[in-house]
This record gives sequence, structure tokens and C-alpha cells, in this order.
Amino acid sequence: MSLSTSTNQHHHVQRATTSLLKEFTSLAVPTILSGWVYTIYTLIDGIFIGRYVGQQALAALNLVVPLLYVPYAISVMVGVGGATLIARLLGEQRHADARRAFSQVLWVMLVAGVAMSAAVLVFRHEIAAALGAEGALTADVAAYLSGWGWFVLFANGLYAMELFLRVEGACAARFGLYAMLLGALANVALDYWLIVAREMGMYGASLATGLSMMVSSSLMLAYHFVFAKQVVPARNAFGGGGQTHVWRAMYNGASEFLGAIAPAVTVFAFNRVILTNFGEPGLAAYAILEYMTLGATVTMVALVQSMQPMISFYRGAQDAKALQGAFRLGVVAVMGFSLLVAIAMATLARPLTFLFLPAGGEAWAILAHAVIWYALAFLPAAGNLIVAGYLTAVEAPGPSAAIAMLRSWVLLLGILWMLDAHFGGDAIWYTLLATETTTLAVSAWLYRKRHGRHHVTKRCQQRSS
Repeated sequence: MSLSTSTNQHHHVQRATTSLLKEFTSLAVPTILSGWVYTIYTLIDGIFIGRYVGQQALAALNLVVPLLYVPYAISVMVGVGGATLIARLLGEQRHADARRAFSQVLWVMLVAGVAMSAAVLVFRHEIAAALGAEGALTADVAAYLSGWGWFVLFANGLYAMELFLRVEGACAARFGLYAMLLGALANVALDYWLIVAREMGMYGASLATGLSMMVSSSLMLAYHFVFAKQVVPARNAFGGGGQTHVWRAMYNGASEFLGAIAPAVTVFAFNRVILTNFGEPGLAAYAILEYMTLGATVTMVALVQSMQPMISFYRGAQDAKALQGAFRLGVVAVMGFSLLVAIAMATLARPLTFLFLPAGGEAWAILAHAVIWYALAFLPAAGNLIVAGYLTAVEAPGPSAAIAMLRSWVLLLGILWMLDAHFGGDAIWYTLLATETTTLAVSAWLYRKRHGRHHVTKRCQQRSS
């Protein structure tokens, strides 16, 4: 091989790698920004409540978290399922059906939101007891539900409306991101006004969150009525002998609903165990741990989601080198980020804790031991996310769902119960690391099995040709 040929090949590989990196970055940046804007709602509430209302209020907020996941999960189910269906109908040039499907989904969100609001407002004390609140915590939980209950409709629509705007097109998607950002800024201002200036405590915090979600959701819905060209409401959603699409949309998004609701079950189970072992300070410590990991988890998921369409596209194009390059980029990005998060959590745990609770107190005494195990858990968690994302991208949803179920439901709850029953106390903080590490062994086996089958199939095709 001549020097010139070798040099040309080197430049070709370099250009291909640069092109893949540019493609990955163009997908990752907006996805990460969108996820971060959504998490700001939760982080801001935690900081203001912890600093200006106190440890008890922060513990009460963590008891409410499982309930807050319910409208989010509904929004994910309706949004993913509905957006997928609407996009397919538009691709098939069935514009009237796409409009009807969009309208039907809007009606479902409206009915579900009104029904949930009524239930929360009427049964707020019973819900507080069911969430595990006792004594003074009950009043704080009920106060939060008294404000938040009026805005469940907007919580139901927040994530879904952004997904519908992405189907409409790039300009609409940018508008959705701006609407989410405006809502997050409104949340900061309202939290300060209602919690700090007006001293309205948990009730004020819930009003701030609800009003900010109303701002974002209303703006995104208005876009569909005023500016949208394709994803627009139909005059007659259900009548006129047309097809009912809403059940198909719900079915499409059912698996996403299960994934989105899993943290509610996890937090609920942890809350019960932590309340028994550590009381109110333990709940506050666990809330801070959740806040520390929230943004990092969202970013890791966004990086995996950015890798997936590239793998799916190059798999369809039968470009094995580009597929492997995209996968390597995803692995480096997610694993590198997880390592940074682990180091940051281990070294910055104390200032992050005092950001939420300036006095520190018992919560910090608990966190000082727990945080290192949560930090270490990010490393195997990154591997599980990468493998699950890869399997989904190569259309192996069964193995991918198995990984998700193990790390979010089966192993997590099983290991939590075992550690609590046999050891109790500080041992429960090992749950996440033990779960992710055990799941990683299964993930590695599933990846090798799938990868091996791919190479066998490829060799058979080469022989036949």
C-alpha cells in the first residue's frame, strides 16, 4: 500500500468520525436541553422548599413525589403514543385522520385531568395518609395537594404537548422548548414570590408549580390552534362516522407509561422503608439524593436517545462501520458522563446538601454515608442504559424491556426488601448499586447474545452470496 493511499484512507476515516460526532451532537444538544428544562420544575421546588420552609416540608414533598409521577406518566403515554400515531397518519397522507386523532387525544387528556383534579381535591387527606404521611407531615402534604390539585390537567398535557409540536416540525419544536423554558422561569419567579415574599409554604410552592405548568401547556396548545398547519384540532373529533384512534394511541404508549410510572413505585417503596428506619430526616436526605441524581439521569437518557436513531438508520442502511461508530460514540458519551457524575457527587455532596438545607443537620449525617453508594451506582447504570438503548434501536424490545423491568421493578424492589428485612438501617442505601451491578451482568449477556446472533447471520448471508 502506498503512502498516499494510506493517507487518503486515514482522512476518510477522520471525516467519517467527525461527521458521526456532528450528527450525534446535533441530536444530543436539543434533547438534553429539553430534558433539563423539564427537570428544572422539580429542582427549583426542592431548593425553595428546603431553604425557606424547612426539612419537614422537604420530607413532605418527597412523600408527594409518587403521585406527581402519575400525570407525568399519562402525559408520556398519550404523548408518545399519540405523536407516533399522528406522525404515521401524516406520512400516509391521511391528514383528516391525523386531525381527528389529535383532537381525540386532547379530549382524553381533558377528561382525565378534570377527574384527577376532583379526586385529589376531595380526597387530599386520604391520599396523604396513603402516601405514608403521619402527624405534622400530613398537614404539609395536604397543603401541597390543595394547590397542585387544581392544575393536574396542565401536568397531564405538559410533556405530551411538546411531543406533538415535534411532529409539527422544527420551528414548532423550538417553540415548545421556548414555552418550557418560559414556564421554568415563571416557576422561579412564582416560587420566590409565593414561598419567600408571601410565606405561603407548601401551598404556595404547589401554586407556583401549577401556574408555571399552565403557562407552558397553554402556550403550546395555542400554537396548535393558531400557527400549526398539520397537527391541528378537528371540528368533529368523535362523530361523523370516522375512526376512533384514541385507543390505538394509548396502546402505542403503554410501555412508555410503565417505564414512566416505575419511579413512582420505587420512590413510594423507598419512602416507606426510609420513614421506618430514619424518620423525617431520612425522607429529607432521600429527597436530596433524588434531586442530585435527577439531572444526571435525564442527561444520560438523552445521550442514549441521541444514539438510538443513528443506530436504527445505519442498521437500515446496512452500514456496519457507521453503526459501530455511532454505538462507540454513545458508549463514550454516556460512560464518560457517568464517571464525571460519580466524581462530582462524591466530592460535592456536602455543598449540594447545604444548597437545599442550609442547616444540614440530621439529613446531612444520613447523606454523608449514603451518597457514595449512589455515586458508584451511576457507573453500572450507564452500562445498563447503553445496552437497553442499543437493543431498542436494533428492534429487540423484549430484551430491552427485560433490562428496564429488572432495574426499575423486579431487582430493585426485591433487593430493597431483602436488605431492609435482614440488615435494615444504612444497608438500604446499597440497594441501587447492588441492583445496577446485578442487572449489568444480565445486560452484558443479552448484548453478547444479540451481537453474536448478528455476526452469525452476517456470515451466513456472505456464504449464500
